[in-house]
Amino acid sequence: MPSKFKYNSKYAIKSLTVGLFFIALLAVSLGLSHYLLTRQLTDVASKLEHEYEQRLLAAKAQMREVQAMLQENKETHCSEETIKLLKKKLFTQSDQPVPWVKFNDEDIICSAIGRWPIPPGGKLLSRDIDGHGLVKTTDVSAFSKQKVIYARAADSLTKVFVPVQSIGAVNRVLADCQACGGINIKANSHDWLSQNTDANPFASIEYQAKGSQFKYTLISNESARNLLWLTVFLLLLLPAAFLGFTLYLYREKIFKFYWHRRFVSAMKKEAFYLAYQPIIDTKAGQVFAVETLLRWRKKNGDCRETCSYIKMLEQDSVMPQLTKWMIKTALSELKSLLRSNQIARCSINISAKQIEQQDLLPYLQLLANNGYPVDQLCFELTERQPIESLQVIREFIAGCKQLGCRIKLDDMGVGYGGGLLIQQLEFDCLKINKAFIKIVLSEQNQPFLIRSYIAIAREMNINLIAEGVETREQALYLQELGIHLHQGWLYSKALPATELRTYLLNS
Repeated sequence: MPSKFKYNSKYAIKSLTVGLFFIALLAVSLGLSHYLLTRQLTDVASKLEHEYEQRLLAAKAQMREVQAMLQENKETHCSEETIKLLKKKLFTQSDQPVPWVKFNDEDIICSAIGRWPIPPGGKLLSRDIDGHGLVKTTDVSAFSKQKVIYARAADSLTKVFVPVQSIGAVNRVLADCQACGGINIKANSHDWLSQNTDANPFASIEYQAKGSQFKYTLISNESARNLLWLTVFLLLLLPAAFLGFTLYLYREKIFKFYWHRRFVSAMKKEAFYLAYQPIIDTKAGQVFAVETLLRWRKKNGDCRETCSYIKMLEQDSVMPQLTKWMIKTALSELKSLLRSNQIARCSINISAKQIEQQDLLPYLQLLANNGYPVDQLCFELTERQPIESLQVIREFIAGCKQLGCRIKLDDMGVGYGGGLLIQQLEFDCLKINKAFIKIVLSEQNQPFLIRSYIAIAREMNINLIAEGVETREQALYLQELGIHLHQGWLYSKALPATELRTYLLNS
């Protein structure tokens, strides 16, 4: 049973475009959410370091005061008097942490809350030349026995310790960070804290503090990451959809503006040039005329495919100016060939839209007054655009005939007008489209259509040209039908003016 669904390239392209749009939007939202997460994690690491530095500055001042107090009171061991002094100091500075004191000749810790054994596992992380350093150990005075880093100040009698970083302080900062999932902190390359670092992170940062030996590695929370990604995607979707819809509504104007800019740029850079394809009179065995074709040179010297831009060019506002340039350039390059009758006619394509602007006839008259062989021009009226005013076209044709120009109907049978234009306008020649020539020897050929064109041309007593003749068999078949004016690659491709002269000499 045949499928009811048929492939439609137009809808397929639209579907592909929408799909690529969503993929791009997902990628952008993913990248943006990754950036926002890393910024947030970096801010958290910076905050941890800033709070640590503030506590370290306060700790150094507190340790100096404790050392000065002990020296002033000549305390040499952890006595009851020493504990009272530390209590008094704590009461006057209740907003500061409890300092620890270890006398060098004792194995206990002395503090305002009593005596404690030296915590096991203590390790010196760093030491400065001024006697200050960092020590990691466990706070045995706390119920949780949490890991703590102490600042240390040492002199000849004592070592004073003040806590400057703890797991509790870190967790208080992390509690305000919904995006934070795991953390690893190293002090002077020594691992101190590691929480939830086993997950494969979507976003993570490493922050090396400039003013200390701490290095922070923060990992994003998976659920927060997904929520942020979804939020960013939805926030981008609305303006992106609006932008996409606006671009879709104005796509034709945008497309035309894009091509217009390219055409203007090509004209300024003189990227356009002319090539001439010979039209052969197979009865006389010589070149009868040439068709002028526009070529667009790329930066690398190659030519663009004419079919890729000609439709847009004919509708663009630069076309009237470009047509005048083509007429003047062709008459200049072929002037000697036309005047010597090596070429009887020079054909140039022209659309109804250009004729309806009604500025070509005055321009042709100006060229004729300046000695250009305007009387040997032949305009090929293309049917790629509909005719809005037949009266203007008639006036143009009449004006051309007064100047000696000829009018040809191009691509007969495949344009907007079809056979209707033949009845309404006066042509000097008809040109059969290459689409008909391509199938003259195939099974799809319907010879009655070409025969009807031949009959029309004979009835009107005008010439008939077959374009797109590429094989010897096609040429012989057309000659048998009575069509003797041929144009196509069998005889020659379109040639620049210099190569055309060589071709004429060798013909």
